[in-house]
Amino acid sequence: MTDQLAVFIDFENIALWAEREFFDFEVTKLIEYLQTRGPAVVKRAYGDWSRFYRYRDELMNNSIDLIQIYSVRVGKNRAYIRMAIDAFEIAMTRPQINTFVIVSGDSDFGPLVAKLREYGRYTLGIGPRSVTHHLLVKSCDEFIYLETALGEMTEVVEQSGAERESARSLLIRAIQAHGQRGELPVLATRLKQTMLLMDPAFNEANFGYSQFKGWLEDNRDLVNLYMKDLQLYVAPLDYVMTPGDGDLILLEPAEAENEEQESTRHTIDVQYKNLFARLKMTTFDLTTRRDILRDIYRELCENPNQYNAQDLLDMLQERYDAQGLPRTMAGLRETFQLALHQNAFDTSVRPLTSESPLCLAPGIESEADFVRRAESSFVYAVVRTGLEVDLQELAYLILNDQNQTDYIQSLLDDLKQRGLIQRKGKNYVLTGQGEIPFHNEPALQVLVRDIENAVIPENTPINPDMARMLAKKAMVQRSQDFAASANTYLIACRLQWESVQKGEPGATIEDLRWYMASYASAIAGKLSQVNRDYNGARPYYLAFFALVQEDDPLWSRMRGLINPMLSYYWANAGRELELNTSAWNLSMSSPAQIAIHAATHPNPDLRRLWTKITEELARVNPKLLLRIANQIMLTRSEYPEQARVAEQIEEIVAQMAPV
Repeated sequence: MTDQLAVFIDFENIALWAEREFFDFEVTKLIEYLQTRGPAVVKRAYGDWSRFYRYRDELMNNSIDLIQIYSVRVGKNRAYIRMAIDAFEIAMTRPQINTFVIVSGDSDFGPLVAKLREYGRYTLGIGPRSVTHHLLVKSCDEFIYLETALGEMTEVVEQSGAERESARSLLIRAIQAHGQRGELPVLATRLKQTMLLMDPAFNEANFGYSQFKGWLEDNRDLVNLYMKDLQLYVAPLDYVMTPGDGDLILLEPAEAENEEQESTRHTIDVQYKNLFARLKMTTFDLTTRRDILRDIYRELCENPNQYNAQDLLDMLQERYDAQGLPRTMAGLRETFQLALHQNAFDTSVRPLTSESPLCLAPGIESEADFVRRAESSFVYAVVRTGLEVDLQELAYLILNDQNQTDYIQSLLDDLKQRGLIQRKGKNYVLTGQGEIPFHNEPALQVLVRDIENAVIPENTPINPDMARMLAKKAMVQRSQDFAASANTYLIACRLQWESVQKGEPGATIEDLRWYMASYASAIAGKLSQVNRDYNGARPYYLAFFALVQEDDPLWSRMRGLINPMLSYYWANAGRELELNTSAWNLSMSSPAQIAIHAATHPNPDLRRLWTKITEELARVNPKLLLRIANQIMLTRSEYPEQARVAEQIEEIVAQMAPV
């Protein structure tokens, strides 16, 4: 019988982290992941639900018991005490429950986990990568980063070289342990079990691998791989096969590399699926998506300017709940955004906020017009990314019918008519000059200048594969040497830029924008943290934020850099004025806290400079600032004086953001 699970969620710890990290905490995805481990018969979440009311419906839809823990401004985490009591009650009264899942990053739960293990219970910890304390990780039988559990594939950019080297060292130590017991070659699955015993946080998915085998193959400088009876075995490089190894066959490096290349070669349909998954555009099936879009259209036809976005979605959620339809608020919001991104709404407030009154945009006269406008988001995302437009594959993924190519063509024609795309040879590109549609964007000119002036080393092949290899090298360099990392990223940008212009196979604009954002972050770090040239670094910060926009593929790719980039962008204002900002504690403070420090600082010059650079940021990424304002408002009940800072940010956005 499958092990039963008891799940305990320290919701305040997780939700506050999600708000700070611009992360959409989707409870349903977490529960779906846990269901792959076994039936969750006990599910409890602990928090002050007056503060996290917007999550309540999704939690209750997943049959999670909401345990009220009132907020207190001083003292220890009160959820820990209640969760510990409940966990031990379950352990003592329900012996059939073997696995206890603790969802938190707080080290206070370490003793609870250790005690549960003493009673023979298997403990699975789940917590955010950036805030989970190592003592909690070491206490568990197994620990999984929350981002991995939610299906957010971690980009290498978010990992330090130390983490990768630590995993490689773990592999060596695990192999040595099996060698000491005379168990070589060791079955790969057993090797992974040993590695988990030695480090509960090891998971190949944390490094972007879907399988343990793929991670092993990329570390063949440490081990040899063997096949026997269709199973994978592992041994150190100096292992000598003996007659007792029987049918064991050494997997040659070239053979492994070819197999890996074959398994990871992305066909166009895989590229589409990955793109739509990153943009969270395919939560619902075709029928559900269109039903929701039609409901939105009908409500706005009958009640123009009567709803704002949140009220409309809340009303639909209540209706679907009453009808017993399993539709989450996160999914409703994603469907709404399909129409939002294609300007299907006309609003008198720019940029659109949750308080803006909604009505239909001019030219949308029917349900079919509204649905078509919303679904053109899929095609626009493909063109914006620089992928080839395949009518049949798009028809299959969007409409479940590869024969509906005429409909996909009509979406392309609509985008072209609205001036968003143009035909270029056999394919489509965004409207603009040449194959690089953002060539003339003002905020990116500092990057364009650097790329055009970059000198490619002699005998360097100009192709996307070389650009990708250099980008990976630059990621490793970032944690140790900003200057070296910036230079390597710049060469990668130049190679990718030329590859895109020449139409090289596999050269996408999405990867170019990724390299450019990475270069912007590295050169900004070099200028500000090494050269102390804070004014010179500012254009690169702004270029980064101009590229990394919410609901853009780069948002999830660069998520780990958004917080530190924004914190340093604001903190550098104090450094530029040679003020003592050590009390701000950049390693611990969120951008919202830095904004409060700067906006309320007694020095008027700092307040003025902070306002100026915030206005500059509002011109390139207003949604990011609105997110910060929302974070500040979350704590206004505890710190009322902070509400004014949030209001100031919203006023800046309203004044400076482009219409």
